[in-house]
Amino acid sequence: MRWMLIGLVSVVAVVITLWSTRGLAQPKPVGFVSAFTVEVEPGNEQLFVERFQQRAQLVDKAKGFRGLFVLQHIRHANKFIVLTLWEDEASFRAWVNSEEFRTAHGKSNVPTVSTQLDTYRVRLSTQKLEGAAGQ
Repeated sequence: MRWMLIGLVSVVAVVITLWSTRGLAQPKPVGFVSAFTVEVEPGNEQLFVERFQQRAQLVDKAKGFRGLFVLQHIRHANKFIVLTLWEDEASFRAWVNSEEFRTAHGKSNVPTVSTQLDTYRVRLSTQKLEGAAGQ
């Protein structure tokens, strides 16, 4: 379990760094990250990815939302991490308690083996902000 936590924290740090260095940084920094770990039943990997490709994109309009990543494990193709990046924890909590959240999560229909939600406060980031010197 410890290696999973270390790996997850490492993945979050790498994604935030990649996200910011590709010119996708938002005017306000990422201060909060949710990491939803999902293991789908083998054979349902493509269905899981397609659900995100076809999503209603309601979260994209949520106050404080900064980005979403769907990560697939290299060796265990049926394991995924869905990262959402937020300006702050309050924005994430408002999204989770919204009608839009219930609508967006109402019809998954992807068979899962296990799920787990972890949340993190960003304590250090190499994220560049738009308009920062050197861009």
